[in-house]
Amino acid sequence: MKRQEDLIIEAARLYYEHNLTQTQIGRKLNTSRSTVSRLLQQARDTGIVQIKIEYPWRRNTELEHTLMSRYRVREVRVLESLGRSSESIFDGLGKLAAEYLDSFVRNDMVLGVSYGRSIAATIRNLQPARPVRMETVQILGALGSGNPLIEGPDLVREMASKYGASYRYLHTPMIVESEQTCELLMNEPYVKDTLEVGRNADAVILGIGAHYAKESGMIWTGYVAKKDLSFLQSRGAIGHMCAQHFDANGNVLDLELNRRVISIGIEALHNIETVIAIAGTKEKALAIHGALKGRYIDVLIVDDGAAREVLKLA
Repeated sequence: MKRQEDLIIEAARLYYEHNLTQTQIGRKLNTSRSTVSRLLQQARDTGIVQIKIEYPWRRNTELEHTLMSRYRVREVRVLESLGRSSESIFDGLGKLAAEYLDSFVRNDMVLGVSYGRSIAATIRNLQPARPVRMETVQILGALGSGNPLIEGPDLVREMASKYGASYRYLHTPMIVESEQTCELLMNEPYVKDTLEVGRNADAVILGIGAHYAKESGMIWTGYVAKKDLSFLQSRGAIGHMCAQHFDANGNVLDLELNRRVISIGIEALHNIETVIAIAGTKEKALAIHGALKGRYIDVLIVDDGAAREVLKLA
């Protein structure tokens, strides 16, 4: 068995690292070309060789300029999705966001960090060429999802780790059971101080939540029942940022749920110098459009499918 494994590894090494043909490898290993072909197939089947295709990601500059002009945002990055799956699109958006963020961060700045798949994809794709002496801060409480890949505290720490920066947690849940509990927690000294740091951040990076069943259910499970989501929609809620819900014009809704959220609050985004928002897929177009109309965003990173749907709404 060991001999067979050695043959598989040697054939793979000669083929993938030294670019020898299968015929040349056969001569070196004193075997036939067909046997070499089988060895290479076994290398892939057993995981000795793992092939990953890196598709090039392209930007649609025409859509970028149109969105910047129409909504008066500072920067837009539009990903060419080319019919890829939603998971692949999220990864591509993460690459664009990571490139932008790495060109943007600087020493002595404070960066607010949210939660979710788009932020996780951004951090996963970060490859900083230098350390940055800054502070990352959690801008809303924890989801309590049990999934560390999308949770605010884990993402804040991971972001800081990438740059060798410091970080600050917000030790609270995202939503609490009553307005009174929310007020008490937000006045607790450490929480109050952390939220103040977040509200005065130089920049924040966050996603845009949308009110359609699949995505809303994933984020709000444990907080809001399906009937409550229907109620939110009946009140005009089409999306959320900083865990607070807004309507199609970007207006924050007067909802009891919004007053039970522990976060810097969506209105704080107006006072932060650079708000970087990442959102993808056509289903989020209405929420993206609302967030743009509310003037919450300075930098938008989006895919072309969502961008075209947003422009239709405009």
